Amino acid sequence: MKKRVDVKEMTLLEHLRELKDRVKVSLIAVIISTLAMLVFPAEFNLSWEALYAYKPLISVILDIIRERVMPEGMILIGLTITKPLELYFIASLVFGLIFSSPVIGYEIYKYVDPALYPHERRMIYPFLTAFISLFTSGVVFGYLVLVPFTFRAMMIFYNLVGAAPYVDIMDFYNTVFIVVIATGAVFTSPTIIVLLVRVGLLSTKTITRNRKWIYGIGYIVAAIITPDGGLFTNVILLLVLIALIEGAVLIARRYEKERERREREEYVEDSKLSEQSRIDACKYCGEPLKGRLFCPSCGKSQV
Repeated sequence: MKKRVDVKEMTLLEHLRELKDRVKVSLIAVIISTLAMLVFPAEFNLSWEALYAYKPLISVILDIIRERVMPEGMILIGLTITKPLELYFIASLVFGLIFSSPVIGYEIYKYVDPALYPHERRMIYPFLTAFISLFTSGVVFGYLVLVPFTFRAMMIFYNLVGAAPYVDIMDFYNTVFIVVIATGAVFTSPTIIVLLVRVGLLSTKTITRNRKWIYGIGYIVAAIITPDGGLFTNVILLLVLIALIEGAVLIARRYEKERERREREEYVEDSKLSEQSRIDACKYCGEPLKGRLFCPSCGKSQV
C-alpha cells in the first residue's frame, strides 16, 4: 500500500490533486446511487407480468412516503405532462445523495483529518457526531410527526372552503422534502450554539437577553423555508426550536464556566510570571539579571 504523505509536507498541487480525487469518488458514488434509484428494480422476477409491472427503487420509496404521510381523501395529480418525469429524476437525485452520504462523509474525513491537531479533533468530532445525530433525529421527527400533521391540518381548510383536495404531485413531495430537511436543520441549532459558546464567539447572556428577537427571527426563517407548510407547521417548528435553544443554553453554560475558569487561571499565571520577571530585572537598565547580583548589561550592583 502506498504510504500517505504527511499533510504538513504536501505542496499546494498535491493538496489540489488529492481534493480532485476525493471529489471524483464522491461524484461517482452520487451518480451510481442515483442511477440505482432510477433503474434498479425493487423486486427480481423474470415473468412477463413482473416485467409489465416493473417498478424501480425510487417508485417504491415514493409509494412508502405517500402511504405514510398522505391523508385519506387527498388525490395527487400531475398538472403538466412533464411533472411526473421531473419528480422521477429529482427524487432519484435526492435519495442518491442520501444513500451516497456515507461515502461523501468518509472522503471529507480522509481529506480533513490529517490537517487537524489533537485538540481540534477533540472538539470537532464530538460536534460532528452531535450534529449528525440531531439532524437525523430532526429528519425522523419531521417525517413521522410534522409532515403527516401538516397535511391533515391542511385538509381541514379544504373542507371549510368547500375545495376538492386535488394536490399537484410536485407540490406534495416538495412539501415533504422541504419540511423534513428544514426540521433536521432546526434540530441542529443546539450544536451550533454550544460550539460558538465553547470557542468564545457567543455568550449565553447574549442569547437569554435577546430571546424574543431570536425566536421572532426563528419563526420568520421557519415560514421562509417551509412556504407550503402553513401556520401549524411554522408554530410547531418554532416550539421545537425554543425547546432546543433553551436546552443548548443549559449545556453551553457548563462550557462557558469552564472556559472562564481556565482564562482566570491563565491570567493569574501570567501575572505571576510578569511579577517574577519584574523582580528579576535590573533596577537601572531593566535587563534580566538571571539571579546575578551585578547586572550583566550595565554592570551595576543591585544592592
